[in-house]
This record gives sequence, structure tokens and C-alpha cells, in this order.
Amino acid sequence: MFEESVLKRIQVMEQSGIRIVGEKVIYIDPLRIVGAPHDADLILFTHPHPDHFSPKDVKKLMKDSTVVAAPKSMAAMCRLRLGRKPVPLLPGKTQLLCGITVETVAAYNRFKLFHLKARKWLGYILTIGQTRVYISGDTDITEESKAVSCDIALLPVGGAGYTMNPEQAAELAAAIAPHTVIPIHYGKLLGGANAAERFRAALDSRIEADIRPTAFSTVMVSMYLRAAVLISACGVLGYFIGKML
Repeated sequence: MFEESVLKRIQVMEQSGIRIVGEKVIYIDPLRIVGAPHDADLILFTHPHPDHFSPKDVKKLMKDSTVVAAPKSMAAMCRLRLGRKPVPLLPGKTQLLCGITVETVAAYNRFKLFHLKARKWLGYILTIGQTRVYISGDTDITEESKAVSCDIALLPVGGAGYTMNPEQAAELAAAIAPHTVIPIHYGKLLGGANAAERFRAALDSRIEADIRPTAFSTVMVSMYLRAAVLISACGVLGYFIGKML
């Protein structure tokens, strides 16, 4: 059942970083955290890509009692990078975490290589009060995503070879028919500034679009710039090593 109060408790930080505040404070893929609130009761990860798994930001949120949960394939990474043993999760399961019912949904690309089904990465359905909130993770339209029942959905709309584009996200929304969709995972290099409005224009008129300006992200720009600098540095280093040999 859709509850407006639950929608108001959902905050989009940037890209796919989500914060849900209530009796418990829940984060999903937290990114670019301001300050160090150390207020997380539950932190969920969808997959290990650096725009979704940022240890320096997660450490600003964790406290002694924080429960961390992640795809089973991320367990060793969480222990190494966070110093915390996570609850390992697999697709198609239901578990009670911090008193919250958490259902896992497979998240993957069908015809792209960035998010392979075999890695068993995840989206989540959280039951908050009587409202079911679906955070899809980086996914295409799949049989698993089309089978979701939810009241609020947070869907990626950036496309660019990683996820659904705005029109595809609108197609998935029409299939699962939530009350409201919050478009996420878009920005520079990911669909552009108008991705959310493209999604709204393509959306079934019976479904509400709740566009959050904070979802617009430049994180991919900085990631590509760092990669370019690293590649350039490796090239220079290789050149000088070759000269010395």
C-alpha cells in the first residue's frame, strides 16, 4: 500500500545513493556523504562498482551496531575494505534485517557486459510500514524485475550501456505499476541532464514521477578522469622502464 509518509522519508543523495529515515536509518549504495553522521542502522549494497561501493563514504556512516548486507560475491571485499563481515545475500530470497523485511531481486544486463547475471548482484524490495519500496540496482528489463510488486520504485534511467535508458525504465514501470517512481542513476555521461524528464514524458500517465534534482550526478566524470590519469601515468612509467632496460 502506498503511503505518502514513506515517500517523504526517501532521500536520494547522488547517482544511486539512497537514504531512508524512520525508526531505522537505511542506506543503499551510499555515495559522497557530507560530514560523518555515523547514523546507519542498515547498509545495503547492490554491487561492487565504485559508484555504488565507496568504502570511504560507508565508514562515515557505520557505527558499532550497523548491519551491512551485500551480494554474497562481495563478502570478502566488505571484510577487507570495511572491516565488517556482511550478511551475504543471494537473489530471490527474503530476510529480516534490523526488523525490516528485505527481499532480493536479481539485477543484471541482458545484452551488456557490465552487470552479468552470473555475478548474482542485487536489487532490493524493502517493506516499510505497509509500503513496498523497490531499489532495482543497475539492471535492464528482466523477467525478475518485471515480476516485482511494489508501491514505490527507484529505477536507473541513465542508459549509456550500463542500465535501462529513460524509455526502457518507463516500460518497466508500466509492467510493475507502482504508485510512484523516482528516477536515479543519471547525469553527465549517463543520459544527460534531461534523462529524468525524458522518463517522465515516456511514463504511463497513471504512474507518478518524483524527480529529485539530487540524483543528477557527475561521479562518472571524475571516475573516467581518474582512470585516464592512471592509464597515462602507467604509459609514462612503462616508457621510462623500457628506456632503462
